Amino acid sequence: MRVVLYVEDDPINAMLMQGIVELQGGCRVQVARSGAEARLFVASQRVDMLLCDLRLPDVSGDELLQELRDAGLATNAPALLVTAEPEDVAADLARRGGFDGYWSKPLDVAATLRSLERWLD
Repeated sequence: MRVVLYVEDDPINAMLMQGIVELQGGCRVQVARSGAEARLFVASQRVDMLLCDLRLPDVSGDELLQELRDAGLATNAPALLVTAEPEDVAADLARRGGFDGYWSKPLDVAATLRSLERWLD
């Protein structure tokens, strides 16, 4: 089973993402509610894909990726920024943060599933 780590402090957004990812099959979502929780999880568990909200209580999501790579997140694990920022801002933040891409909120379920399948292939 593939492990998708979603760093998200909003419980509704976390539940929505869990539901979407579990539709994919063969995946489970682990939610970290802060950068600190994400670092602890990455240091102790395998993560196949990272999804990271932009606005977290203890760190900006666009700054968190390198910290997670340093904590043990594999360099080949796809990492996507998940944000409600406008597309041009999201693209710039993702690029500057070293992310492989981004997903815009609100999420389109069908498009998210197609993208998830591509990233996990």
